[in-house]
Amino acid sequence: MKRSSFIALLLLLPLGRLAWAQIDTLPEGLGKKITTPEGLRDVIASKDPRIVIVDVRPPDEYAAGHIPTAINIPGGLTADIKDPPAKDKYLVLYCFGGRRSPTAGQKMLADGYKHVFVWGGIVNWPFPKEISAN
Repeated sequence: MKRSSFIALLLLLPLGRLAWAQIDTLPEGLGKKITTPEGLRDVIASKDPRIVIVDVRPPDEYAAGHIPTAINIPGGLTADIKDPPAKDKYLVLYCFGGRRSPTAGQKMLADGYKHVFVWGGIVNWPFPKEISAN
């Protein structure tokens, strides 16, 4: 029984990697630049208007503390927000621990966004966070 479960897990691993690769679509090597918190902080400091940091957590989690300049798009569902980013923007998604942002990235790709990068979770952000009124 344990052996068959292990084999099934091994067979699913390549599928998980493929899905991850599909949501690292930033051009110009930007994805490599922002893999670390320091790199993301530098990109934010550059104020590049092409880049949008997206927090995909629920509004209450976002309001309690988010990465500076991030906008809130819960679950990656742009239909639920007033002014979604333009489809040609470079989106950098994160959630709390890194589990919800890949799913949100897939939704945003299906919605027509071309440049989506799943950064991971805010738990990896060691710098000050912004707090906003909910």
